[in-house]
Amino acid sequence: MERLDGVPRFQRTVEKNCVKTLVVSSTLFEIAALIERETGRRAEGMGTAGTLINGTWCDFLVSGVGPVACGVHVTRALATGGYDQIIQAGIGGSFVADLPIGSVVVVSEEAFGDLGAESNGSFLDLFEMKLLSKDQAPFIDRLLVAPTWELSALNGVPRVRAVTLSRVLSEPHSISWIKERYSPQVANMEGAALFYAALLQGVPFLSIRAISDLVGPRDRGTWKIAEAVSALDRALEGVMGELSR
Repeated sequence: MERLDGVPRFQRTVEKNCVKTLVVSSTLFEIAALIERETGRRAEGMGTAGTLINGTWCDFLVSGVGPVACGVHVTRALATGGYDQIIQAGIGGSFVADLPIGSVVVVSEEAFGDLGAESNGSFLDLFEMKLLSKDQAPFIDRLLVAPTWELSALNGVPRVRAVTLSRVLSEPHSISWIKERYSPQVANMEGAALFYAALLQGVPFLSIRAISDLVGPRDRGTWKIAEAVSALDRALEGVMGELSR
């Protein structure tokens, strides 16, 4: 691990065949098919937040929804599990038309989108409140930056910036504000928490998401969760197959 301007940052390519992997998802259904393939066990009844499912060369953590649950359970797992790398897997919303429902992305940058204070009709994040400096570890210019992974299964998969929120965006003014401030392509509810924990612990990680909806007025009838989960599982199958060879 190198340090850039005093900030830890991973530059190495993650090696295969010699590492113990933790696969993290906020809910069971997002990785149930993967668990069943890798362990030969039915994934039913394993969905409580914080559940750790033991495998051979990889374990599976159902972290729970939201940044608090994710951060707590990932940190606990890293402190006790001896993991060499993490794969975060989940679904998310797209801000941009060129990432349609059912597409898969690798998240290369994350930001906490609603951590701060409202002020005179605007919003101040922790950097603007002077509670953090923009390059205070593990941040790089206010962002959490993922390590580089070289896997053929990810060739052609877009690398994107995501924003982590504690709520599903629906109101036009909130969506517009988030887009203007962070220029994200994807929204989720756990990514920045995992980035933060992994970077502080010095554990390389990969974040894969499939698009289930377009960020806009909340209409679950337009969401394609099953399709997104299927696309996510296909991507994970390729990644896990390559890592296990």
